[in-house]
Amino acid sequence: MITPSHLEQLSEKLCESARKGTLNQSVLFVGKEGIGKFSLVFNLVQALLCERDMSACGECSSCREVSHLIHPDFLLIFPFPNLRPESKKLTVFPFSDPVSSSARFSEETREAVETQRQNLISDPFAISDYEKKDIIPAEVVRDLIQALAKRPLRGGRRVVAVLDIDKMAFGAADLFLKTVEEPPQNTHLILTTAHPNLLYPTLLSRTERIKVPPVPEELIAQLLAEKLQIENGVAHYLARLSGGSPGIASRLYESEIIDRRQRILELFEKLLGGAGLAAVIHDVNMHYSGGKYRFDDLKIDFDIIESIIHDLYITGENDLDKHLINADIKSEFQAIKSPAREVLDIWNSALAETRKACTVNNVAADAGMIFYFISCVEAMKNLTRPKYTLP
Repeated sequence: MITPSHLEQLSEKLCESARKGTLNQSVLFVGKEGIGKFSLVFNLVQALLCERDMSACGECSSCREVSHLIHPDFLLIFPFPNLRPESKKLTVFPFSDPVSSSARFSEETREAVETQRQNLISDPFAISDYEKKDIIPAEVVRDLIQALAKRPLRGGRRVVAVLDIDKMAFGAADLFLKTVEEPPQNTHLILTTAHPNLLYPTLLSRTERIKVPPVPEELIAQLLAEKLQIENGVAHYLARLSGGSPGIASRLYESEIIDRRQRILELFEKLLGGAGLAAVIHDVNMHYSGGKYRFDDLKIDFDIIESIIHDLYITGENDLDKHLINADIKSEFQAIKSPAREVLDIWNSALAETRKACTVNNVAADAGMIFYFISCVEAMKNLTRPKYTLP
């Protein structure tokens, strides 16, 4: 696996700590999705299990086994969806005992787990994308704990990697907490999360937290241009909107974000061009009605709206134009007459309320967006918010 260039120095520092014996027994990598946390995990596991003085040589049998995620003393788990839950036939992780384990799932689930395993090997920025919610079930954690009660199969070190530990199911985190508090001898725990606020304070206090930096914009744009064969301007837009995550940037592109941005921008152009509220609401209904709008897509639309408001604040300010998120369509923003800053402030406030209502309180997409654009119109007319609110 190739280490992303922005993480090379951090990776080498961690591997050096492993060689010197100063690495904490429990490490937690913290950083947003898709920024390459698994490449750090991978390199550290190779260093800990390498047969050549922990050099992560990449050539010894242990390093080769780690590179294919088949080393018997490298226990890796990650969230996955339970597909066809009525079928409970197979274990999905090598450490689960095929005879006694209660962690049994369908063939479809096992295939999804294997696909994700291969994705991790091929792309350090990969983000899983399932139709169903992915979790780490308590049954799998029980199997892991039982495996840790035994000696390492090779008699040396053992490494446990838990990716996205914040996605442990109810009860699973409680089971695993004891392992974090008292790790078995010769066992290293390497954990990752994008949401440390969701973890138990005890777990946070017992691990060495290592913040993984976002990927520089220029590097993301370069990666996207090579991988997706897209224009440089679009690549930079995706890089900026992703907040430094190549994985998120790739998913944004796959979600047809360019077309969706254009539709949303046209709503604002109508609004600012004097079109009546009825015309705007008609377009909102056309796009969001039907109750089938995906939760993840809605979150992306909120990010698009936020980026549009951000750019309306600074369009025309010569010293700030370089900070435009939508720089690839700068001319379109220059053609728009931006509203007063007080109006944009209300638009931002209404967006935060709408985002929370839809993503936390399960308000329907069409209801949330209708509320939002009514709020935008009221702000332009009276510099006020609507009198009613969302749940």
